[in-house]
Amino acid sequence: MDASAVVVQHASERRSYVTRHIGGETLIVPVTAHVVDLESIFVLNPVASRIWELLGSPIRADRIADTVAAEFAVSRDVAAADVAEFLDALGDRGLIQRAGEGG
Repeated sequence: MDASAVVVQHASERRSYVTRHIGGETLIVPVTAHVVDLESIFVLNPVASRIWELLGSPIRADRIADTVAAEFAVSRDVAAADVAEFLDALGDRGLIQRAGEGG
């Protein structure tokens, strides 16, 4: 994912998700055509949970990396690489989109 890309959580009428915080973990449950896809539940660690929270509003990928580096005491380079990898995974699953793109 391009570090300057502005990304945001994505849902459409055909595919959406439900996010729940249970027992200190964040779960993302995809819903397709009003049916929960239990085979595709995502359980997020604290860093991934924070990134998901930040994606609630349009935000640049490099800003997410800055936040992760500051809040989780990792180097900026490590944060940037981890954020890019996670955003790519979310994008591959259709859970995020570039801000301004239609659903």
